[in-house]
Amino acid sequence: MSNSGDFINQSYREGYKSTSSFLINRSFEWKDKQINIMLESCMHRLGELNAYCKYFKDIDTHLPMFIAIEVTASNMMEGIRSNMTQAFLPSTSKGYRSLIAQKQVTNYIHSIEWAVQEIEKFPLTLHMVKETHRMLYADLPKEEETAGKFRMRYNAKDDKYQAPSGSKYTPPNKHDLKVLINDAKWFWRNEDLELPYLIKMAISLCQFETILPFLDGNGRTARTLILLELLSLKFIEKPIFCLSVFFEKNRLEYYHRLNLIRSKNDVEQWIRFFITGINETAAFCIDRLDELQELKDNYKERIENKLGKKRQPSAKQLLHILYSKPYLSVNEIKEEMQLSFQSANQLVKEFEEVGFIKEMVGAKRNRVFYLWEYLAIFEM
Repeated sequence: MSNSGDFINQSYREGYKSTSSFLINRSFEWKDKQINIMLESCMHRLGELNAYCKYFKDIDTHLPMFIAIEVTASNMMEGIRSNMTQAFLPSTSKGYRSLIAQKQVTNYIHSIEWAVQEIEKFPLTLHMVKETHRMLYADLPKEEETAGKFRMRYNAKDDKYQAPSGSKYTPPNKHDLKVLINDAKWFWRNEDLELPYLIKMAISLCQFETILPFLDGNGRTARTLILLELLSLKFIEKPIFCLSVFFEKNRLEYYHRLNLIRSKNDVEQWIRFFITGINETAAFCIDRLDELQELKDNYKERIENKLGKKRQPSAKQLLHILYSKPYLSVNEIKEEMQLSFQSANQLVKEFEEVGFIKEMVGAKRNRVFYLWEYLAIFEM
């Protein structure tokens, strides 16, 4: 990436040397012409996904699954134990660790859902970034005090900012941080730069991961911003983009490439990696929608062939509910469908016999059932 200066700067203030990005609100040119070809292919794939998304029947019903898989993968990147069960299953244990682990997942989901609603009404702002971050730590006492606030300090002895690869990294001090945050904001809004938006996203992401504006939760917040930017630009109409799945599968490479920016000022390799991730994620989401449509057709056929006509309407209704809540107890089905317990229990029994659902092992209260073939589509 050739420009008026390098991407990384060293600063000496507050008694320690910190690494910070140069101001990015400026023009960029890249030497690797392969990037142009990659951009063209990537935009074509995004267009294909968006068209599929527009015409996929009842796509909104399945959005919780796509958001949950993004959250699960993004949490795993940060070393947070996370799975799809935590996203949808009411807590089955009163143990502190179990409650905290589940809260980390559900908070993340709520923060994305809130931000997606906001981006439909307003442009991306620093307030939105802070609020998205704050919601990650709602009701988590140890982190709640600093949630949603840009950091004002850095302890040089703290190892919080060591990259997962083991290499040490000191983020910019608070004086540089304020300037860099404002610069990043104007960079995104600056349409005079005539940069492809995917390039701007790539630079914005590595900038966020370099300046680390919060004490914690930077990676998860940064990856949420990519989803919001894609939605804001109408590259995708719905939040079905699971970029963190690609990053989690290539976790070591993700951090290694970020470190190459910090150590060698090599931004072009990061841009190639980022565009590859966007392209492969679009293909991943298209494949999930293909499998989902095939399964829904199969479900419909099994209902019509294996259940009586009187049972079919309630069976279709329950399937629709399970698409967004794939783990449910008999009591929850009773409430959702406004049935008697006996009727709900009978419907569950028939769903088991047809093979739609399986009983979850280990639930301490009530019997919990899950839509197993549906959930399998979203396994990483």
